[in-house]
Amino acid sequence: MAELVTEYMGLALPSPLVLASSAFSNRVENLEMAEGHGAGAVVLRSLFEELIEAASTALEEELARGAESNPEARTYFPPQRVGPHEYLSLVERAKRALEVPVIASLNCCAPGSWTEYAREIEQAGADAIEVNLYAVEADPRVSSAEIEQRYLDIVEAVRDAVHVPIAVKLSPYFTSLAHFAARLDALGVNAVVLFNRFLQPDISLEKMAAVPSMTLSTPAEMLVSLRWIGILHGRVRAHLAASTGVYDAPGVLKQILAGAQVVQVASTLVKNGIPHMGKILAGVEDWLDRKGTTLDAIRGTLSQRELQDPGAFERAQYVHLILSQNI
Repeated sequence: MAELVTEYMGLALPSPLVLASSAFSNRVENLEMAEGHGAGAVVLRSLFEELIEAASTALEEELARGAESNPEARTYFPPQRVGPHEYLSLVERAKRALEVPVIASLNCCAPGSWTEYAREIEQAGADAIEVNLYAVEADPRVSSAEIEQRYLDIVEAVRDAVHVPIAVKLSPYFTSLAHFAARLDALGVNAVVLFNRFLQPDISLEKMAAVPSMTLSTPAEMLVSLRWIGILHGRVRAHLAASTGVYDAPGVLKQILAGAQVVQVASTLVKNGIPHMGKILAGVEDWLDRKGTTLDAIRGTLSQRELQDPGAFERAQYVHLILSQNI
């Protein structure tokens, strides 16, 4: 059978298929099942910036109340163990249970003292940290340059706080995504994950209110990350991880051909169950065996830099498709 061992951010993975941060990655038994069905690594559920800040505020209030009755009360609290302890426990338990790398996830949108919590996660045993930059930038007074600098400040703070590899998960909504990826590269980011999904609100006609909605990704959404992985491959040193819309072995193979180092999956597992990971990997192995090739040999062979028609990833493809339509 084909060899699936993959190197990602300096970590040795038994396969290029990674369990994405999702509802599945809340429980150690799910992580163990994913490993048993071939996951090369797991990304834990996200720890949100807001939860860390809220926990820090609660502790400060507790300390202040204690100081009012006893000026020495502050010395009774352990230093710097601030934040949701459940998350640190999840990291520790996952590390004890799994042999594959355990990647923690920080979901954030603004710089702050919370970034120091990354060090706590590293000390708990995480093999790497994925920084998920998720924000709906709705303030018309804030420029794209200010937004990007804020994101870079977040990444730099996390990079300075830890020694483990870090990945940055992005949305596709950048004026110049390639330029921003290059700036992340300059900060020493080890991987760029393309892409996170904005969960869109809906409107309830009965309640006359905006309501949250949760929908699974679809295979069609994979094409956005496929394009950008194809464009960025060979242009940044950081590894590229594909995320969103990958449902099967052909989807995994397409992303690797475009230049992905690993492929993250979640929605397909919600729909088909965690054991579906094994079916995906079996399909990848079968294709590689039939072609008589390896993952390393095919990776990036259909990226923009390798294509005879590099415009296939840019505007030329759009123009050609639109003009060829006859209805």
